Amino acid sequence: MWCRNAAWRLARLVVCFALLGVFPGGYAWAQSKPVMVYGVIHEYTLARLMQKFAQDTGGKADFIRLSAGEVATRVLAERQSPKGDVIFGMSRAIQESLKAKGLLEAHKSPRRADVPSRYVDPDGYWTGSSITVQGFAINTERWQKEFGNAPMPKTWEDLLDPKYKDLIVTSSPLTSGAAFTFVVGQFFRLGEEKGWEYLRALDKNIRFYTPSGIAPSRMVAQGEFLIAITFAHDVLKWISVGLPIKMIHPPGVSWDIGSVSLIKSGPNPEGAKKFIDWVLGRDPIQLIVDLNFEGSIRSDVTLPLGATPLDKIDLVDYKLDWAAQNRERILKRWGELFKK
Repeated sequence: MWCRNAAWRLARLVVCFALLGVFPGGYAWAQSKPVMVYGVIHEYTLARLMQKFAQDTGGKADFIRLSAGEVATRVLAERQSPKGDVIFGMSRAIQESLKAKGLLEAHKSPRRADVPSRYVDPDGYWTGSSITVQGFAINTERWQKEFGNAPMPKTWEDLLDPKYKDLIVTSSPLTSGAAFTFVVGQFFRLGEEKGWEYLRALDKNIRFYTPSGIAPSRMVAQGEFLIAITFAHDVLKWISVGLPIKMIHPPGVSWDIGSVSLIKSGPNPEGAKKFIDWVLGRDPIQLIVDLNFEGSIRSDVTLPLGATPLDKIDLVDYKLDWAAQNRERILKRWGELFKK
């Protein structure tokens, strides 16, 4: 009789744990399979983030690191049988495009209250996690060898000088969210017609368009190219390890935020929601800022070392709705004009 009663009490205890979502051994909830994260930020940062998720929650998350365009293509290709659960680090314009195609599912995380409303989708399909600003980077050793004490470029128009022919590298908007942010930034700065004129003139000096938005800063830091058009956080990483690279923010800088979203009909929706709620917290965001050098949109997270405060940068008026609605048209035309 005692054994039966003890077994019955144990069974009740297990059921209670299951209903509460709390298990012994540090698990915050019962997780039958890992959360699959499609990440856009650096692979090392994603790996550390997954480790911290396991430490903080007892759950498990795996990741695949892709460029923003590759994530969008993959999610669309998998729409009949999604393999991913979460998209992390994606620009708003691409998130809006995926939302319009019915590829995302709304999730209004409790953490949304910690994020300024301008960085949150009111419908709940994506929530901002970090802010990134653009500019161009210069390899200072190459500059000294090739141009001596001549002044460095300070404006976007300075990059059109014929002396920079084949010395500039940037990424392709067909695969890179960073490049798309740059392209539409020129439209917001100049108007679309003059923006296309500027891009055609700039193309004469660009030697190569990389598939990844991360690659140009690395190529300039290592001296393969003189100038890269890129996000500041990619450059700050190379500065932090002592490589000869300098970041310049010209007037009319484009910007965007990294954001997190839930893939519709993913294999692990409950785990995905838990991951999103966790990753928007202060400590995970501070880890991302410290490792990835991105800016934070949470007021309780400090800026990365060497970052220029936003109030010192002349930002364009980034029109998210316009960028999202015109993305496919812009990419089609860009591919016709510039694909090398």
